[in-house]
Amino acid sequence: MSRIIVILTTLFFSVCARALPAVEEGDFTIRQFSFETGGTLDLRQHYRTLGKIRRDENGQVTNAVLIMHGTTGSGAGFLRDRYAGVLFEKGGLLDAEKYFIILPDAIGHGQSSKPSDGLAGAFPTYTYDDMVRAQYRLLTEHLGVNHLRLVTGTSMGGMFSWVWGYTYPDFMDALMPLASLPVEIAGRNRMLRKMIIDAVKQDPQWNNGHYTSQPPGLREAMYPLIMMVSSPLYYQQVAPTREQAETMLDNMVDRYAAAMDANDLVWAFDASRFYNPQPHLEKITAPLLAINSADDQVNPPELGILKEQIRNVPDGEAVTLAITELTRGHGTHSLPGIWGPYLARLLEKTATSDKPDNALLLTPTAPAWSGDIPDVFTARFDTTEGAFEITVHKAWAPLGAARFYHLVKHGFYDGVTINRVVDGFIAQFGLSPSPAVTAAWEDQAFGDDPVIETNTRGRVAFAMTGPDTRNTQVYINLVDNTRLDNDGFSPFGEVTAGMDVVGRLYSLYGESAGGGMRGGKQGPIKSEGSAYLEANYPLLDVIVEAYIASE
Repeated sequence: MSRIIVILTTLFFSVCARALPAVEEGDFTIRQFSFETGGTLDLRQHYRTLGKIRRDENGQVTNAVLIMHGTTGSGAGFLRDRYAGVLFEKGGLLDAEKYFIILPDAIGHGQSSKPSDGLAGAFPTYTYDDMVRAQYRLLTEHLGVNHLRLVTGTSMGGMFSWVWGYTYPDFMDALMPLASLPVEIAGRNRMLRKMIIDAVKQDPQWNNGHYTSQPPGLREAMYPLIMMVSSPLYYQQVAPTREQAETMLDNMVDRYAAAMDANDLVWAFDASRFYNPQPHLEKITAPLLAINSADDQVNPPELGILKEQIRNVPDGEAVTLAITELTRGHGTHSLPGIWGPYLARLLEKTATSDKPDNALLLTPTAPAWSGDIPDVFTARFDTTEGAFEITVHKAWAPLGAARFYHLVKHGFYDGVTINRVVDGFIAQFGLSPSPAVTAAWEDQAFGDDPVIETNTRGRVAFAMTGPDTRNTQVYINLVDNTRLDNDGFSPFGEVTAGMDVVGRLYSLYGESAGGGMRGGKQGPIKSEGSAYLEANYPLLDVIVEAYIASE
């Protein structure tokens, strides 16, 4: 929702420890920008970008993605490991080598023009419409972007996504608002915002915005703000005693207040006062997927608003994520490791390129599926959680290495769901999203290899139900499983990059989402394919693309 959300989630997640693609920063000044409520200003729009623009033969940009932050935040918040490390790195869903990522600082936020720059209480009282209009001008007049592949944002940025959708309906291929509702800010939401605003403005030291030091009311405003962004389950887990809860609260208030300016806070929260997409939802023509979390205290699901209003969006879909040990209330919006599979499906749905021909996949006896393979090769798997690489050694298990090489090379694993992830055991995949393809491979088992290497953490082997039953399903050992050696499971390779990604694969469904081959729970996947998993286990991670990276 905000910079305060960014600060909040740093209690739970570290800053980015992995290398990101190059980030470029800049400013665009809009001369005499006219505000909706009156007044003009030479408005500075700060922004960050990753990647390079690509255009089609008609000059239309094909790969631009606009990502908008929450109240009192900035685009810098999306460069943290929990977000950029999942989406922007090579192999991520929004790989910056493929996409042009735009992270603007909204009016009143980050390094864009804001009250604390000097105008203080005289700064124009901007609105969400102003903020979106300024972003549009940044894109079209300065960055040269005439079309967006995706518009998305968190909290306030999610609300901006709705506004973008009906204000510029032909400008994007897809919309994905996170942690937002497409109606007027009212009820408890507005009450909490007014508490924040009043805590500052009713402090005599605020002095109509012309204070010389931060008024004490700023600290008082932190209390309703903390309630807005709180996660009851998580807070109970991390602060299970009275002493821990009070210490956590005091630390939050101190940290938040120290990071804030009173005017910036008031202006930012009051900017939503005229927000109301509800009368305009039918104007949104691009496919839209709205994602909220059931433990979001700002947009609680019991209101029923999202479910009701999404019916008015011509190509709209709404999802409310169930509360789990991984969700973080309102802050779930910044965890693509949870909702990434939904983004992957939205991107696939709105892709303009033709899907590959499945004819080869339906003919497992074709010559392409046999032949010599390299002695050593590396297969790369780009997933909804990030990328990992498996280096295969033919000498470890020649038959297994050969089957795996051809499956990867000819696209068998593209779109495959990693359906069995059991903490402390294995991550398994290999059932095609297409029931027809699964049926074609049903009787294509191959012989066993002797067990030469052992099933230690990171090693990869084919799953089986008994002698000579290996087919297309493989597993990655999440721990030391040397006991599997005695059962004939023969490793043919090991994860040599991205084992941290493998460790983050969605595991809360456990064995229920298709279990082991011997468990007899894979029938629905075989008969219904990805449709069954998407309907019943939608958060499972998916292999977007697998390919031979080196040989």
